[in-house]
Amino acid sequence: MHNPSPQAVVFDMDGLLLDTERVYFEGFRTALSALELPQDDDLFRSLVGTNRVLGRRLLTEGLSGRVTLEKFDAVWDNEIAERLSDFIPVKPGARALAEHLRKRDIPYIIATSTQTEKAHLHLDRAGLNELFQDVVGGDQVAASKPAPDIYLHATARMGHDPATCVAFEDSPNGVRAAHAAGLITVQIPDIVAPDAELRALGHHIASDIITGANMVGLMMDQQ
Repeated sequence: MHNPSPQAVVFDMDGLLLDTERVYFEGFRTALSALELPQDDDLFRSLVGTNRVLGRRLLTEGLSGRVTLEKFDAVWDNEIAERLSDFIPVKPGARALAEHLRKRDIPYIIATSTQTEKAHLHLDRAGLNELFQDVVGGDQVAASKPAPDIYLHATARMGHDPATCVAFEDSPNGVRAAHAAGLITVQIPDIVAPDAELRALGHHIASDIITGANMVGLMMDQQ
């Protein structure tokens, strides 16, 4: 039986629409080196997809008192700011899919762990603010991904049952959040590849966002 086409779409932002996770990763590694701390890629991966509150807690635990969170944040934030000061690269297919959804009158929204104001700033620097005006930021919900809160909030704002909505995510934390909220979930892996435990959720996994959209029938008229 053919499943009906999705009624609405929820997008993650960093690592999914914007090619920023690699920038954050590079900045993270540079900050560790500048502060003469050992590299810890696993610590960075644990932060991907979390909001500021949970991220700061995990980072504090990971730094283990070797340097204050405030000092590390200052160095890391500076590294990121320098890299993203003028232009933020957009992931392949992100603009095309948004334009397609708009043309087809399929509602869509961003649900990002990034704070709302910062998300709009980054979308503006990426040249996407006109296409992505509706944003639910991590500061709008109490519990961070992988909790389902942000996806439930986003689908409620659009007025659609989560089961009729598609979520596009890159991170394991985001996938778990969308899946727990009951959305049809499509993962486009970026920094963190899905392991066997994550794959067991049975969600869609695609190499790029257009392929993922085709998997769930969002671009059938394009074929």
